[in-house]
Amino acid sequence: MAKTFLQVRTDERDKEQASVILEELGTNLSSVVNMLLKQIIMTKSIPFEVKMPQAYTEQEKVEEVKASMEMERLTLTEEDLKLLNKYRKAADKDKFREEILAEYAEA
Repeated sequence: MAKTFLQVRTDERDKEQASVILEELGTNLSSVVNMLLKQIIMTKSIPFEVKMPQAYTEQEKVEEVKASMEMERLTLTEEDLKLLNKYRKAADKDKFREEILAEYAEA
């Protein structure tokens, strides 16, 4: 069977780290790529699960914002959290934002 050359673009650090691990396992990147290709042919599928990462729940989104703010030493009050939740649920977020900014401009 004739051999061909396969060129793959990847992050240099990923390639280096994978190569070190594969060397410890007694193989190399080229061999593992060939194994992958054979598995794709044999199974007619990708031989490992490929899926989208689980999306954040709405509460996790709020908690993520809160944690990010706390990292900057900015605390969210209960009122801030309620406002954030209202914004999250708003159908027209741009309109909601404008209303809130108008409220603060009046104060």
